[in-house]
Amino acid sequence: METWSDSTTASERVETIATTLSRPRTANWVADQADVKWDTAKKYLDELVESGDLLVTDSGEYVPDPTRAYFDRLRELILTYDRESLRGELEAIADRIDSWKREYDVDSRDELEQSLAGDLDPEAVRDRRRVIRRWETSERTRETVAAALAIYDDVTTLTDEIPESATLETAG
Repeated sequence: METWSDSTTASERVETIATTLSRPRTANWVADQADVKWDTAKKYLDELVESGDLLVTDSGEYVPDPTRAYFDRLRELILTYDRESLRGELEAIADRIDSWKREYDVDSRDELEQSLAGDLDPEAVRDRRRVIRRWETSERTRETVAAALAIYDDVTTLTDEIPESATLETAG
């Protein structure tokens, strides 16, 4: 059976681990996860820092650059979806939030969260907590899609200037 180490390069493994970190990690930790030596991990991590994909904390740990990830996501949305699809996503989010407002008889996510302190059975509390998490995710997605729409024309104008022989790939 082929292992991850057999089917990917050391560089690919380090990049995959490092760019998906949810919290800062040391080169030793990344090396262990990527199945490479420390100096190999350090070399590729430093290259990712130089390219702007990672940041280094004061304690020498590595973490993905959240601004880079944000703009990569905007770029991906614009290059993958047309303007109408993005508008449709905003409409779907609004419908979802309106549905939760009606179902739980609240005007906001905060009001739904405050209702957790009421006299509810454990299943109702779990259900409301699940909806609160989905509501938060929907709000973040709405903000990101709205930001993509705000710069949509600027980005598509730039991509129209790219020669047909060039390949434009999305992040990820």
